[in-house]
Order: sequence, then C-alpha cells, then structure tokens
Amino acid sequence: MELMKVLSNPVRMQVMQYLQAHGEATTKQISEAVTDVPAPTLYRHINTLLKEEVLFVKEERKVRGSLERLLAINVEKMAKTVNSSISETAYQFLMELFMKFQRYGSKAEADLQKDRLSMRTCVFTLTDSSFDSFMQEIGAVIEKYQKAEENGKLRSISFISAPIEEEGQ
Repeated sequence: MELMKVLSNPVRMQVMQYLQAHGEATTKQISEAVTDVPAPTLYRHINTLLKEEVLFVKEERKVRGSLERLLAINVEKMAKTVNSSISETAYQFLMELFMKFQRYGSKAEADLQKDRLSMRTCVFTLTDSSFDSFMQEIGAVIEKYQKAEENGKLRSISFISAPIEEEGQ
C-alpha cells in the first residue's frame, strides 16, 4: 500500500500524531488518548501501520498474562520513503486535501462560517532552534485538544512546513 494512502486515514493520523508527540506508547495508551474510536477499530488501524512498517514494535512485555507491545514510528522508513519521492509525497498529500475540500464544497449544506473552514499561510523567519521550539509548542497544543469532546465535531487540521525559495536563488 502507498504510504500516503496508509497515512491519509484520519484514525491512523491520530495514532501517528500521538506517537509523534510521545515518542513511544502501548496500544492501550493510544486507545486511552484516542477516545472517539472504538478499541477494535483502533487496533485494526495500528495493525495496518505495523504491517506497512510505518510503526514497529520497540519492546514486548508480559503484563498480567497478556503481551503488551511498545510501539514507535519507523523513522528510517518514513525518511527513506519521503526523501525518495518528496514531490510525489507532497502531491499525494495535497491532492488528498483537495479531494476533501471538493467533497465538502459539493454538499448543499456546506457552510464555511458555521463549519469554521479556515486556510492560512504564514511566513516566519526563525532559526532552526526557534523553529524546533515552535513545532514543540504546536505539538503540545495539538495534544491538548486531541481528545474527543462530547458533542464535538470532527475537524481536520493540516500543517505543512516548507522552505521558501527566495527570488534570485
């Protein structure tokens, strides 16, 4: 399965975001954090990520008679896949977003204000250290709001960080 297809699923993205924020976690820890997804569904998506080698089992241990797996993101595979075809990966990511907007916009009940549709591009001039701090803060904000709220609406938020090619370069 193509990496972007694997990652374009919202449940799998939640798993990846949780692991990006925490570094490693058990399936139980992820399940406790991703409360809007039934455990069997979540486990199925985690198994897909394992099968596609996006995640790997860092450690296995016995806990009260059952086997507990400590999961982590396969950074090497992610880097190799992305670096080998960065333009293809970006294209697939953006096309998936485009298709979501197209499906949303084709609905008669689409209401940009009510649904709080937002698109923004901000340009920053930051050192690598400041950028790393910025991304850590963004991660903390995402983690804070990632738990499902009763009567909440599902919302998709995407971030893209890319260098800007300045004129004359």
